[in-house]
Amino acid sequence: MCMHGGENIEVAPTVERISIIVMEVKLRTKLQRYRTKKQMEDKLQQFKNIIKRFLMLGTGESKTVISKLTEVREALTECKVQRSNAEEYREELTSSSDEETDRSKGHKENVNNFFKYIQRAVFTLFWITLYVIAIQLQFGIVYIMLSALFGIYYNTRTAPKKLNEISAYSVFNKNCESIDGTLTAEQFEREIRFGASSVR
Repeated sequence: MCMHGGENIEVAPTVERISIIVMEVKLRTKLQRYRTKKQMEDKLQQFKNIIKRFLMLGTGESKTVISKLTEVREALTECKVQRSNAEEYREELTSSSDEETDRSKGHKENVNNFFKYIQRAVFTLFWITLYVIAIQLQFGIVYIMLSALFGIYYNTRTAPKKLNEISAYSVFNKNCESIDGTLTAEQFEREIRFGASSVR
């Protein structure tokens, strides 16, 4: 009990105040996570609706393909902003315990994988849209051929070889060493002369 200006003011023990503050912070944290999750779900639902309308090519609507692509781009940027805000807030909240950081890392990887799939879907839809336009301009075959060449280039490695990396082609390796499972001329000759059981 404390005297202040003739009044008796009761001071609560600091342990109880601290526990109340901790509970309040935990509740606010849960509430913020719930709100962030709901916002992400709403944005995702909006994005799905835009994609559905885009895939239906405006049946029942008078929107053009370009305006639909603009809507998709805007929804995607909003999702990216929401994701970055959620990640920043999550990093602030989960920095105190290892268990929460492990959980957030797994969730972050899931979110990153999800957005990779979304990005691939948008690229695929963009490619299909350009293909339809190329067909209308009677350049469909040319577009497919250029796409195939781009795909071949994009999916082959253009970076230099890593240090001590073994190539599948033995002429590029030190001492012309071949990788395991390679059929050499000497092995083939031994198999023909002495049978397959002679090679080990």
